[in-house]
Amino acid sequence: MNSDNDKTETREQLIGTTVSAYMDLFVMMQSAAVAHWLMFELTFAQARALIILAAKKALTVSQLAKLMDVGNPTASILVQKLVERGLVTRTEDDTDRRQTVVRLSEQGAEIGTGRRSDREKQWQRWLSRLSDEELGGLARGLSALQIVVCAETQSVSDGAVTVDGAQ
Repeated sequence: MNSDNDKTETREQLIGTTVSAYMDLFVMMQSAAVAHWLMFELTFAQARALIILAAKKALTVSQLAKLMDVGNPTASILVQKLVERGLVTRTEDDTDRRQTVVRLSEQGAEIGTGRRSDREKQWQRWLSRLSDEELGGLARGLSALQIVVCAETQSVSDGAVTVDGAQ
């Protein structure tokens, strides 16, 4: 038997197991997140915009539209609805008065911060149940994956070709 072939199969199996475990974990976590966002009676698009703004801090309406893969008019209407609910603020861009900058309001930030705090506690509870060896392996693996994802994300945002050849 070819030992390289055995390693490839083992690697493919590990990748499959990892993807499957991640997807199962993601579904479990999303069910809790959906309940959280439903409590605020937000549409999916509104919740998504708040999540993006929590991550990016401040965006123009056109930047938000691009990240959400919607047109500028749709993003503008979405932002208006969030402003009306007191979840975001709009201000003129300091450098280009034609641009509107959107940020989470204090209330919008509290919604996102509360959910983040809950998730962090959940993760700490789960991780505390792992052995030192399991925790070390997971930490190394996630750190390595973070580097790959950040590099690929940067390549895509720069318009460069990714590892798989896609643009």
